[in-house]
Amino acid sequence: MRKITDSEIDFFDQNGYVICKDVLHEEELVNFQTGSSRLIEEILAGGPADAKCGRGPEGIPYYLSYLHSTQNDFSLRLLAHPFIGDLLTRMVGPDFIHCYEALVFKLPGNGSSVPWHGDGDPEEGDERIFNIDIYPDRSTVDNSCVWVVPGSHMWAPNEANKMVARGKEQFDLPGAVPAEVKPGDVLLHHTRVLHGSTVNGPSAGTKSTDGSMIPSSRNVRSFISTHFTYASRTPMTQMTRHSRSKFPKVCLPGCRGIR
Repeated sequence: MRKITDSEIDFFDQNGYVICKDVLHEEELVNFQTGSSRLIEEILAGGPADAKCGRGPEGIPYYLSYLHSTQNDFSLRLLAHPFIGDLLTRMVGPDFIHCYEALVFKLPGNGSSVPWHGDGDPEEGDERIFNIDIYPDRSTVDNSCVWVVPGSHMWAPNEANKMVARGKEQFDLPGAVPAEVKPGDVLLHHTRVLHGSTVNGPSAGTKSTDGSMIPSSRNVRSFISTHFTYASRTPMTQMTRHSRSKFPKVCLPGCRGIR
């Protein structure tokens, strides 16, 4: 079973992001690609999923919020993937909350830009609070992949805010690097690391799932803590185990999966 390595965790701690390669196998990729494409078609047709889909600065749809509450058969199975369960236990510990999830996508030839930003609460601290981006498609500079500023997760809020303001004037930021991935790769990025992307040109589109994981101990003292968070999000792991158990064939070779 593919597991996150110690060197990948060290890279994440130093840089605020890491690309874990070759996580999903072919069956999982096909299921993910088919299901996510269907949801995008539903959004473009003005179907039920469109009501939950956010638009970017250009007015282009790109962000389907709370993916698990939208009818599909791939998102819970991805959350319960053995690779995800292993990295959460090792990087966050058993005390964590799955905070939210989304399907993020760029339409071919007309994909939304995402201005430079950090996610969520800029509260300082050394806990690992991060997004897990799982990719069914290739994402490169040619089709406007996400860019990150390594190490910016350790900046003071005022330093990060200055750089975000600079990025509004010109996308190119000092030290920024492209996070290029291929189908089946997983990108972890700290919620405070600066990241963004440009408008997609004539190249093919891309998509990924985006989920945030935080220690529940941190959530207790954070302003985002609500009864809703605990009541509706904490049982999510149990739901994923049930969903995953119905599809044993999607486990990696030699892996029993999460039951």
